[in-house]
Amino acid sequence: MEQLRSIFEKIQCAARTIIGICMIVMMCVIFAQTMTRYVIFYSLPWSEELSRYLYVTLTLLGVNLAVTSKQLVRIDIIDMKLSPKNLRRLNIVRQCLAVAITLIFFYSSFGMIDVSQYQHSPAMGLSMQVMYVILGIGFALSAIACIFELYDALRAKEE
Repeated sequence: MEQLRSIFEKIQCAARTIIGICMIVMMCVIFAQTMTRYVIFYSLPWSEELSRYLYVTLTLLGVNLAVTSKQLVRIDIIDMKLSPKNLRRLNIVRQCLAVAITLIFFYSSFGMIDVSQYQHSPAMGLSMQVMYVILGIGFALSAIACIFELYDALRAKEE
């Protein structure tokens, strides 16, 4: 399991790099759009669409990083009121639900990829399959991160 975790950490490192690149490109595109709109008085037709796609990409790739670093939103008052034994049980239930939900979304992305093969984005002409593949990759990485968290929660219970 530790070998798989180290491979996944390398994948997450690559995801961090991609997220950083997406953020830089998105800032440059938005800056260019702002400058052309208010200085040249011409609006770039593709900038809003590209910014939206980059934002979706960095969000979907970032979810697994948030799962791994335990930065997802939760209600702490519930955690503080539970005994350690019940808190471990709640964490296991949370992780099982997270695995199930991410796997359902991952499976659903295949249908969307298939349906979108003939659809192109209006401004850039990009095949919508690219966006749905990114959706599938994001949910696959999130499912793997949730599986690792579930494994850790189950191990903590045994210890």
